[in-house]
Amino acid sequence: MNSFKARLFSGLIGYGLLVGAIIAIILHSFFPGFSWNWYLGIFIFFMIVEIFILNLVEKNSYSKDKKRLVNIYTLTKVIKIVLSLVFVLIYYIIERSYNIKMFIIIYIVFYLLFLIAETFLFTKIEKHIKINNHNE
Repeated sequence: MNSFKARLFSGLIGYGLLVGAIIAIILHSFFPGFSWNWYLGIFIFFMIVEIFILNLVEKNSYSKDKKRLVNIYTLTKVIKIVLSLVFVLIYYIIERSYNIKMFIIIYIVFYLLFLIAETFLFTKIEKHIKINNHNE
């Protein structure tokens, strides 16, 4: 693994742990009845999906074809949405709408916060591509 990829992954993991801890503190303070198993499931789901997406984009960023990279960005959004729908459906099937509103709110908060991180990391990848192209 090159140093750029290691920095991307460590930044994502650090961001995820920080955001996860802050949300956990808020939930513990204001919503003591929330299911921590599902909270941990949401957190792990987003960490795995984001690492997969980041790996996919970084691996394909070395291609000289700009259309391919745009297609990869679009593909990652579709993958994330489909996996999210499957995850929420699994929750609904298992819990049978028990506390679904709270689950969905927390899920959307995580989705948006990781979307911000993903956008920031994609811009880092784009800057890295421009620097590499300029050096060549």
